[in-house]
Amino acid sequence: MAEQLFASFLLDREQGLEIAIAAESVTEATTLTEKIQPLPASVPFLEGIMHLRDAVIPVLNLKKRMGLEGSSGYDKDAKIAVVLLASQKFGLLFDDIKEVLRVDDSLLLPIQPALQSKDYVISDLITLHDQHRTLEVLDLNRLFKDLTLLTDQTAASTPTSQTTEKRSYSRYVIFSSGGREYGVPVENARELTFITEIDDMFKTGYLEGALQLRGRTIPVMNASALLNGGDSEETSELSRILVMATDALNFGMIIDEIVEILTVCNEKILHMPSSTGDQSVAGIYEPIPGRNIMLLDVTNLVTSQMELLQSMARIKSSDEGDDAESVTVAESRHLITENCYLIFAIDKHFAIELKDVQELIEHDMLMPIPGAQGFDSMVLNLRGQVIPVVDLRSFYNYPEQETKNSTSRLIICRDGKHVVALQVDTIVTIYKQEEFHPTPSLNPQLQPKKDTLDRLIEFVGEQGITEHVLVINTHNLINNHLRQDIAKTEQTIEYQETEEKIDPLTDTLKGGE
Repeated sequence: MAEQLFASFLLDREQGLEIAIAAESVTEATTLTEKIQPLPASVPFLEGIMHLRDAVIPVLNLKKRMGLEGSSGYDKDAKIAVVLLASQKFGLLFDDIKEVLRVDDSLLLPIQPALQSKDYVISDLITLHDQHRTLEVLDLNRLFKDLTLLTDQTAASTPTSQTTEKRSYSRYVIFSSGGREYGVPVENARELTFITEIDDMFKTGYLEGALQLRGRTIPVMNASALLNGGDSEETSELSRILVMATDALNFGMIIDEIVEILTVCNEKILHMPSSTGDQSVAGIYEPIPGRNIMLLDVTNLVTSQMELLQSMARIKSSDEGDDAESVTVAESRHLITENCYLIFAIDKHFAIELKDVQELIEHDMLMPIPGAQGFDSMVLNLRGQVIPVVDLRSFYNYPEQETKNSTSRLIICRDGKHVVALQVDTIVTIYKQEEFHPTPSLNPQLQPKKDTLDRLIEFVGEQGITEHVLVINTHNLINNHLRQDIAKTEQTIEYQETEEKIDPLTDTLKGGE
């Protein structure tokens, strides 16, 4: 028997009306991120237009198109299915996203023509007897009464749509300060450390004082005062010191929180007007509508403070001995540089080498693989590349969380050409540790995956408590445990140039002291 792949959506929650669309016609499904702009004098079922990254797409109200009286509205939790019709993208409004399912042709039941009006849009029914579900199959070709009008318009714009844009990418460390988000190039970011005792002897203006770090004096500025031009804000338990480097000096900034490491398309950076005369801001980046990140030029940012910072950096502490640096290097530090680990939690703390981490992203919409079960039963569309997702709780036989964790994150890892997303509970910190130890005998729960846990490090947390943390060997995880049909997935929809344009994280951040 032949099978077909469908994406299913909940059109009306109250009526339990579920719609199925051929999966090859659905390019993506996402939440409604911004208000839909009405389009005057349009067909009744056109809800309006919305921005989707760099495109403007029409949004159709299927409830109105199907004549569902009294229930044509949508709330703020509405979802959008982006479909491809006559070479154009359209958004379809739904109450919720259900799943992707594989359906045997024998389960498809055509609707008798005698039961349909001339304006019908539902062509078949899918009845899943074991689940007591009936899905209505949407015929996209019947959404518009005259599809040829749409086709003619598309043909005229084909040469433009086929033009391939060459894009380049950069990585930024995104942090928050004073309620705003800022980004600095990863090549300028050197260390991320807990706030320790700062010598405030030379505190003045934006300068908070100095920090002794591995035998060097690091001037520390308050980001809130420097970036917002206001008074210095009080620190919290999330506050950190981000140490940055320019050609001239190293300096630190007290920030509220590290948000993420973000891949930025350089061509989508909005440049500042030349009339502002402010060279400390490279531009504004908007990854999603309404989220504006100010990208900083680190060198120009401190130009006005350069003389003061350089004089502070030359000051040596009075108690610094000949071997001070060797002692300090052995201390626990949180660094964005080589010999670093990303510490995260899945019931307990684990680590992964930072050189294997491509980026960190939110726990976004994952797509289950029909018929698949286990720790690698889902995939993710990451900017046009389909990659497997490994649920590390399931992989290491930890029980599922009783309640959904809103802080759940995905760690995108790369091993050569293979890319995988590791699903974890929370990201703890970035941690520096020069030494590691072979893993002793593991408990029976972890023993089957011992090839992925071949070392451990000593992790010192904020409370000064030392614990042994197992380090995950991503190479062995990908090559020894992933199903080969998804481990070698290299399907791309767009951004084929991404791999060549973006240096691996380890190379980009390398160059610390």
